[in-house]
Amino acid sequence: MELRGGRIVLALDALLFAAFGAAYWVIPQEMAAKVGVSMANGAALIDVQGIYGGLELGLGLFLGSCARSADRTRVGLTAGAFVLCSIAASRLVAIARFGLPDAGVAGLVGLDLLGAGLNVLFLLRYRRRA
Repeated sequence: MELRGGRIVLALDALLFAAFGAAYWVIPQEMAAKVGVSMANGAALIDVQGIYGGLELGLGLFLGSCARSADRTRVGLTAGAFVLCSIAASRLVAIARFGLPDAGVAGLVGLDLLGAGLNVLFLLRYRRRA
């Protein structure tokens, strides 16, 4: 069950990263505006589309690939744990420095922490099983 649960977590990770990445790739200005980021010029737009769009889409595809293979489950859970823990930690440090701007950011932090926790939990279960 741990292996199947880990693959489900990876599939959810993949879906969310790919969906956010695709949205930032297709409508980067609108997505950035949802968290108060405005693009001052073409360079900003290209950077946001490349990083938020391309990186998240690529990560989603990688995690999806890992979810489809029992042999890659541990690799995918490790990547998901590192990425989501890093995102959550970075947001929490920023909130400590600048304050919590709104409920939307709180929701994103909650989603990051939930994803990080699930990846770590299933990675630990997977390692105990192996």
